[in-house]
Amino acid sequence: MASITRKMCTCQVCNNAKIVLDNIFNILNSYGWLLDAYIVDFFHDDLWSKLPEAWKTLLVNVSPEDLGSFILGESTCNCVWPLSLLALRKVIGMLEINREPGDKVKFVCAASILNYDSIANCTDDKLNSIKFKNEYEKHFRKHIKEKKRHEIDKFAKICAKCSYLSKCECIIDTGAGLGHLARELTYKYNLPVICIEQNKSLSDLAEKHDKQLQQILKKQLNINLPSKSPYHMCAKIIDKNSEQIKLIEDFNAIITKKFELDVINVRYGLIGLHPCGDLASTLLKLYVKQDAIKFISVVGCCYMKLTVRENNDTNSVGYPLSNYVSNKYGNNLSYAALEVSCHAIENYCDKMKKGQYNDLKVHAFRAALEMILINKYGMLIKHSRVTSVKVKDDMTFSQYCKLATAKFTDDKQLTDIDIEHPKVLKCLKLWRRVVLFEAIRFMLAPLVETAVLLDRFLYLSDNGLKPILKAEFDPRRSPRNFVLMSIK
Repeated sequence: MASITRKMCTCQVCNNAKIVLDNIFNILNSYGWLLDAYIVDFFHDDLWSKLPEAWKTLLVNVSPEDLGSFILGESTCNCVWPLSLLALRKVIGMLEINREPGDKVKFVCAASILNYDSIANCTDDKLNSIKFKNEYEKHFRKHIKEKKRHEIDKFAKICAKCSYLSKCECIIDTGAGLGHLARELTYKYNLPVICIEQNKSLSDLAEKHDKQLQQILKKQLNINLPSKSPYHMCAKIIDKNSEQIKLIEDFNAIITKKFELDVINVRYGLIGLHPCGDLASTLLKLYVKQDAIKFISVVGCCYMKLTVRENNDTNSVGYPLSNYVSNKYGNNLSYAALEVSCHAIENYCDKMKKGQYNDLKVHAFRAALEMILINKYGMLIKHSRVTSVKVKDDMTFSQYCKLATAKFTDDKQLTDIDIEHPKVLKCLKLWRRVVLFEAIRFMLAPLVETAVLLDRFLYLSDNGLKPILKAEFDPRRSPRNFVLMSIK
């Protein structure tokens, strides 16, 4: 069934989101060049010289440890910080969506207050959930890193609550990968799940893991498990109405044949745990257009892979989505800005505070290598892909260069003379400047993510779909930790 007409929300929360966006783009108009810069160009483009004089004066005298604490608002340093830098940090803190999951600050459309309270107060007994003893929990944790386990535990419960409140018969897990989330929803919450994964090898492996888990649980537990495992579908969701209508028809057929549910007008839930780039935007569009989908819950990632609208291009895009941002002058977000917004500011600052310089010094090494390559081979080699190298305590710059360019053709290899040039050695002594410059970029980065997320929030608001946006994961373990959800 196609979407029905809904009235755009004009509540105070949605209007405040627009004010926040106005302020973000005003700041980016002044400081966006920092986000648009590539750290690999630090030496070649002399990025340091472009900083305000007051900032440079401060930064040459401040330690990475002190700047890390300053950015996180923990500074006990006696430095006299430039007023413009203090003001910038303050306003960023006021505009960014709080990244701490325990914080009460969130964006909840006024029309969705009831849904938000219902989600918060929904107890396990309403979810028909199965409690597994600790010795059986390990079987759900196989093949899963601790970071991912943390995300799955919390996100599965959120999705189960949304499913209960929206009375959904089936959940569609997009970008399902190895099916870890789907198994959690199936076996712990007794929910039929259809997994959509574009990579067939991942989909096949997910089915294998399903069978292994089901065999173990049936053998060791004396409880009634769901009779049907998740259904795995190798497909790609495309932003075209005809394709999306066919997709719903395919879901209906699967519901009848696989899950043996005789349901007219099936109610679906649409979920995605870190759908990459445009996929998150496509899911939101699908939710808006298809009335059969009764709730959505997504955690975005890989913002730099978004298709960004340029000028008056009206083709399918991942950003901007909302009417407000689409019609706003200066709404452009560069690839570099979107890329830096995908990293955890907390982790970068923690490394500075703890003096873990090897993980940070690699940026200076890469920038020095970039300068050498361009000086020797010209601009055609600019931003060439090099082998990723982890800098260790005893690693020299020469060793780094040889490892980073190992896959270059023989005619593009560097000599010791190139690597040990006096200009290069001088730049390497300035590695702290690279670390500090990148830290300032990280300080600004939350504004970019906030802009992307509030654009998505307002897109749902434009269509009267009562959005909720809140941090749910530990940001140090899960840099992309915001869940955007809506229940029709």
